[in-house]
Amino acid sequence: MPRSTTPVWHCDDNACPICTAPERDERAPLRCAILTLLEHGRWMACDEIPLPDILSAGGDYLRRLRDTVGDGTPVPAVEQWAWLDAELRLAVARAAGLNAVSTLDPRIDKVLTTAARRTSRRQVDLLDLAAEQLAELCARSRTT
Repeated sequence: MPRSTTPVWHCDDNACPICTAPERDERAPLRCAILTLLEHGRWMACDEIPLPDILSAGGDYLRRLRDTVGDGTPVPAVEQWAWLDAELRLAVARAAGLNAVSTLDPRIDKVLTTAARRTSRRQVDLLDLAAEQLAELCARSRTT
């Protein structure tokens, strides 16, 4: 993960299981940002926004969301936006069944292209599963 040159940020959500965990590490805010993008991606999929659009420009989307709704939206530093998009794509590819351990796995594009052909309802289910799996992974990493 790239090192940020800006101060540490957080989502300001007192109910956020990632940002409020006592074992919070430097990657916690980025995990929170990914979960936020997955949650908002569900609504985008319902509006029939194409999956590739949902999975790109996440940092910019979060910045615009924060500008609209105010503080509380996790927005990583600009230098972390590419990493955020790569991790978001990896989370969705894993939910689609890809057994990948790296954002550099060359199979991710193919899996996401196939997932993009799904109906909007099935894309919502996929984004839900990705969020559920990521939350479980975060919980497991805190307990091990």
